[in-house]
Amino acid sequence: MRYMKVMLVLFLGFSFGCAAMTIEGRQINSARLKQLTPGVSQAQKVEELFGKPDKVENLSTGEQMYVYGYEMKSSPWWTTEAVDKQNLEVTLKDGVVQNYRMRTAGKETILKE
Repeated sequence: MRYMKVMLVLFLGFSFGCAAMTIEGRQINSARLKQLTPGVSQAQKVEELFGKPDKVENLSTGEQMYVYGYEMKSSPWWTTEAVDKQNLEVTLKDGVVQNYRMRTAGKETILKE
């Protein structure tokens, strides 16, 4: 019985301790996203809620696009790699939010209860 407990502890230690995880960017909070109002919110409010953008694109229409990204990869040895991604694009014209688009993508692991 004592050996079974030792084996169980070792197994659990390897199961949870041997998973590589990579995180890039800042996770985008949906509650903060609801605070953006197109036509009303200013660029300062966007940066206040989400920080400095990862990328600023100048569009041919004279608008600016703030791009925020987040990616988390987890690859435990007993299953396939799990990836969670978020991408937020905020379009501004003259410092005022015109619209925003939030995209999320995820891949579920094979072993899930």
